[in-house]
Amino acid sequence: MSAPISVALEVGLNADVKRGIDYYTENMIRGIAEVDNSNRYTVFSYFFRDYARKCERLYVPNQPNFERLFRKFPDSIVDTWDVGWGVPVVEPLLLRGRRFSVYHMLSGGRLPHIKKAKTVVTFYDLMEETQPADGVVDPGRKISSPRTFDRASRADAIVATGATTKANLMRFYGLPGEKIEVIPTGVDLHLFRPIEDRSIRDQVRARYGLPARFMMSIGPFVPANRTNADVILRAFVTLCRDGLASDCQLVFVGAVNAHLKELLTQAAALGVSGRVFTTGYVSIEDLPVVYSLAEAVVHPTSIEGFGYGLEPLACGTPFITSDLPGVQESVGGVALCVPPRDVEAIQGAMQRVISDSGCRREMREKGLARAAAYSYPSIAARLVALYERL
Repeated sequence: MSAPISVALEVGLNADVKRGIDYYTENMIRGIAEVDNSNRYTVFSYFFRDYARKCERLYVPNQPNFERLFRKFPDSIVDTWDVGWGVPVVEPLLLRGRRFSVYHMLSGGRLPHIKKAKTVVTFYDLMEETQPADGVVDPGRKISSPRTFDRASRADAIVATGATTKANLMRFYGLPGEKIEVIPTGVDLHLFRPIEDRSIRDQVRARYGLPARFMMSIGPFVPANRTNADVILRAFVTLCRDGLASDCQLVFVGAVNAHLKELLTQAAALGVSGRVFTTGYVSIEDLPVVYSLAEAVVHPTSIEGFGYGLEPLACGTPFITSDLPGVQESVGGVALCVPPRDVEAIQGAMQRVISDSGCRREMREKGLARAAAYSYPSIAARLVALYERL
């Protein structure tokens, strides 16, 4: 039996509240802890403002082969000196002589200069190149984000959460395929599951004022192309005008911001304000219930990557999304996939789900089976195997 290895898992904090990537990293750490009690893991992070509160937000398993290492240190110094100028800061100062076999930037982002361990970076997409700010997609001649290219080229191994992301890393940065391991994101099957308990469903329905029948779009609603909620609204308006929406309503689920307020203003101007509303922010504990109550989740994203969708599938909820390659990787064959800005196609998919109970039943069964293949322990086992190979 080989000797245990030591792995540093760097986890960043993106905002004052948890977002998708924060749940992913936490669930991946939980999955690693469930499948590996032999190798040693250090959950590592550094931040300066709100230090105590941020320490509480980071999850570290309570088992012997896990420890925490949180430093009170300005990330701006790391960003400028270590990442920007190539002057090592993290290894000599924040790790202070600790030795690791593998250093994994689990939440993506910047990669410090680590010399005494094999380095791994997770890439969730390559939006910097596929959707550059200047709109010029020019693989092989123009790199839109030199820093993204730097961390990709310096890493000893890359985890791409989908085959599309791997292909883009090879296409835009000329990276060898053998350096890139496709390990998808997973879904927390303990949390996201069909909720059938009538009392729980009634409580959540009352808490958020949910109607008897509704389709939902889930935020965050910025950037706008994450959800294309304006297109969803236009498709729903057409359904209503043509008398095809039946008694179904449209609910925007997510924190209220300027973009969401504008959507509600548009709904009023288009004459459907009585059938379109928002729940505001929904807690993650309530979200599986909201999914379970919905007729469908409509999410025609324009952002490529291993697409969002496993959560509603795990709850047995029909899913309407875009036909981008990265999205279809995760939900291919079980979702209705349409061009993300095609109002007519989105309208047709919404109408089909509303009117066809057989379609909803088939999508539910296929969705549950699809999501079951993406449990976090099974995904984490592949990550552990990568560490050991390195």
